[in-house]
Parts: sequence; structure tokens; C-alpha cells
Amino acid sequence: MNVIRLPVQEMTREAFAPFGVVLDRRGSVDVDIGMGVPSITGATADPRPFQFEFMARHKHTMQVFSPLASSQAVICVAPPNGLEAPDVDKVAAFRVEGRLPYAYFRGTWHTPPFALGEWYSYLVVDRKGTLEDDWELVDLKTTRGCTFEIDV
Repeated sequence: MNVIRLPVQEMTREAFAPFGVVLDRRGSVDVDIGMGVPSITGATADPRPFQFEFMARHKHTMQVFSPLASSQAVICVAPPNGLEAPDVDKVAAFRVEGRLPYAYFRGTWHTPPFALGEWYSYLVVDRKGTLEDDWELVDLKTTRGCTFEIDV
């Protein structure tokens, strides 16, 4: 089994561009939620080991994440592709500093946030029902023969 170690990068507009948009200045982003009703969900990630073997994507819905209370996290992403699993050579880890919203493009592969500290609270804007009818989960150990560890 191949274990891939991911360095954590600063989350800048340029570095995050293959995966989505960072709202690092006053402005807006058009959110393509597909057909349906917009939804806002509050969530909190608790600490867990900085490793993963699963990634998910939403092929028809963008998602916007907005950190709350300056909480911080690490997110892991891979660019959208037409394949059944992410390209493991393009998986990246970013530090979310807790003050800037960011949006995933439709089809961006991602993990749930990894809390830095006691918790990471955030809002998610997407389409109502996204997790029920527009959610693909892939086991990287089975499909790509690897797991990931994040160098925090």
C-alpha cells in the first residue's frame, strides 16, 4: 500500500484555482447549484487523525464553505475530472485560516475538513438534497492503491 504524504499549503486564490474560488476580497461568486432550492447548513468538524483514504465529489452542485468564529482547518482536494476517482498526483492540502469563504467547483474531489484545534465550525451553501442525490464517494485504497497522511 502506497502512503502519500501531503504538505499543507497556504490557501491563496492562485493556489486554489484548480479546485474552486477563494473569496479573498470584497466580492461575490456565482454559485451553480443546479436545479433546486438553495440550502445553508451549519456544521462542526471535531479533531481526528490527519489521514484519509476516501474522497467525495458533487458532479452537479457547487458548494461554498464559510468558516465561523475564526476556527481553522485543513482541507484536502483534487481537481474535477471525468474519471471515477481523483488523480492522486493532483491531491492538495490547504490550511483554512478561519476568515475567508471558499467555493468548490462542481466535481471537485474533497474530504471533510480536518479541525486544527478543538473544533472547526462552518456554514455550507449548496442545493437542498445534495448529499442525498449528488454525492459520490470513492475508496482510494481500493481504486488507486493508496492512502494519504497530511503533514501538519
